[in-house]
Amino acid sequence: MPYLSPAEIRSKTFRRKRQGYDPGQVNEFLLIIADALAGRLRLNPDHVRTVRFATVQNGYDPLSVDGVLHLLEFQVRNGIVPPTGLNTGADLYARKLPKTGTGYDRAEVDAFIARAAANLDGRGAMTSTEVRNTRFSTTSGLLGRGYQVQAVDTLLDDLEQELRFRGR
Repeated sequence: MPYLSPAEIRSKTFRRKRQGYDPGQVNEFLLIIADALAGRLRLNPDHVRTVRFATVQNGYDPLSVDGVLHLLEFQVRNGIVPPTGLNTGADLYARKLPKTGTGYDRAEVDAFIARAAANLDGRGAMTSTEVRNTRFSTTSGLLGRGYQVQAVDTLLDDLEQELRFRGR
């Protein structure tokens, strides 16, 4: 099984079983692991190995969750985060963002991406903290089209991770 990026961990889903792990608890813990791998917080890998979840009806399949947690414990223990693929500004521009009736304001996102692309190409001083704290206005269906929120957030996660790897 390939290693998971923080963005993939945040969007991970599992099959459901008649009796399984509480999805809310699992999802919350996965967010913590994603933040740890992204360098936002420290997490003891033994905590990943020993975590327990409540069992509920129509919960996540325990075998699937345990398998992913086993891999994530190894990643946390060894600090393994797969590459983001954002080596240059061209790589950033190649990530096409889906448009939607409501979402993040396209002009704001496009301006930010232009700055980030220049930064990846060595022309700027953007930091991972700046990326993490970036906020965009949202649009309504009546005023114009926006970019899909989840797609932009995933791109920001990857950009933040890349800048952390570069020591910024």
